[in-house]
Amino acid sequence: MAQQALPPGSTQRRTFFGLLDADGWPAAFWKALFWFIVILFMLGYLPDRAYYFTVEPAIPLGENVFSPINFCDGANESLPCPAPRGAVIPWQASPTQLALPAPRAQAGTFQSGTLLYVVGGLVGGKATDSVLVTTTTSDGNFGAWQNGPALPAPRTDFAITSFNGTPYVIGGLDADGKPTSTVYVGDIESGNLVGWKADTTMALSAPLSGATAVSTGTGLWLVGGKNATGLSATVYRAILDNSVTPAVLRPFQEQPALVLRDGSGNPAPRQHATALSTGSQIFVIGGEGPQGVSDQVYLLTLNAIGEPAVDGQGRTIGWGQSVGASSLPSPRTQFAGFVANGALYVPGGFGPDGKPTSTFYWTVPDATSGAIAQWNELGQTDLVQPLAESSTAVSGSFALLIGGQGATGALAGSYRANLAPATPFFQLGLIGATIPGLSVKGGVGAQLGYVMAGIVGGTDFILLIAIGVIYTRPESSRRLLERLSRGRYRAPRGDEYFGD
Repeated sequence: MAQQALPPGSTQRRTFFGLLDADGWPAAFWKALFWFIVILFMLGYLPDRAYYFTVEPAIPLGENVFSPINFCDGANESLPCPAPRGAVIPWQASPTQLALPAPRAQAGTFQSGTLLYVVGGLVGGKATDSVLVTTTTSDGNFGAWQNGPALPAPRTDFAITSFNGTPYVIGGLDADGKPTSTVYVGDIESGNLVGWKADTTMALSAPLSGATAVSTGTGLWLVGGKNATGLSATVYRAILDNSVTPAVLRPFQEQPALVLRDGSGNPAPRQHATALSTGSQIFVIGGEGPQGVSDQVYLLTLNAIGEPAVDGQGRTIGWGQSVGASSLPSPRTQFAGFVANGALYVPGGFGPDGKPTSTFYWTVPDATSGAIAQWNELGQTDLVQPLAESSTAVSGSFALLIGGQGATGALAGSYRANLAPATPFFQLGLIGATIPGLSVKGGVGAQLGYVMAGIVGGTDFILLIAIGVIYTRPESSRRLLERLSRGRYRAPRGDEYFGD
């Protein structure tokens, strides 16, 4: 059909800066898309921001890809603003009232609910069977130390880990300084430690000290240490047996395919390293090898069921070894490493000169591959004093370092650091900003947030209705505006349409 000509004297209306026919489909599409985005913004985004403005200390607006202007809470103390990912608020010494009854080093720790236990170690230079207990709070505080159920015999330089809430003290040195093969298992009732027993079925095949242990969903791992012939590169596993009810851990078995090896493929024995698990990876960090204190980091990737990953031919991949920036900035051993929020932390430890250090390293490995891009250190987050052979615990958002060896000998005090620095309360970026919120906590905050979201959403809905009326009744709307402004605004006469 031939296109009809416009009536005599009429002109074709253009829109979008003259690019489109005002009455054509392209113009209609872009107008519809514009108003669709406006409706989503007013009825979705703004009420959402109103809720979080009520309950959060700060809320982002837009996308802060790059924010040259940042302001942080004073609680972050001397941290950069914004704080680097994984950084902690500088360490603080605990009050003297919370000190251990006596200086203690090489102890182990485990947690059961709000109870924190310090197990064995060196007291007065001798191995002890003493176990201490305290109650922690979510703000990083804890009470005075009390005596708990003692170990069956003194132990130090042992490996300790918990599995399904049960603590295991593995190997270590006895009161005469001789390595042992015992495995002591804690008896937990209603969250309380009521005693220990020697599990003869899980006892090691040979005496071992200086090993490191970590638990995963499939059982316990024991790495390295020192046996009768010297340093060990052996890896042991105690696998959870689900074929019986209740499930039990099988005895420790050597894993020949998982021996620690150096870059040349030779065994790389080490003791006093620290093993940490992020769930899908196990890291073995630092320690002492044949060449002395090490900066190496070993990585073992686990599959979805917690078993070591295999290659395309079904062979166990084994441990990956750090190279360059993925290694520790400096060799470290006998430090109280811990993992929190996917980050690995290395506080203090002995350096290559055999002296305790105050450095505090951390890294955030890739969540999928476990790859470490680099280790971080900030002078303001280093330890208050040089510290090694301490014990560690994570309580709420706080990390605790308990006892250990300082520059002048064993210590009884403790230190804590907040693992969750506050995000900036104000940021101004190129295409976004962060503004302070009301931060109303608890159920009251949530209810008030819903009310604020409802008010903003309802107001925006009324505004959208008003805009629709204005567009459908442009002349009447203009005359109403003229009356409301008492003539200061004069509505044009004619057949013009609002917004064309």
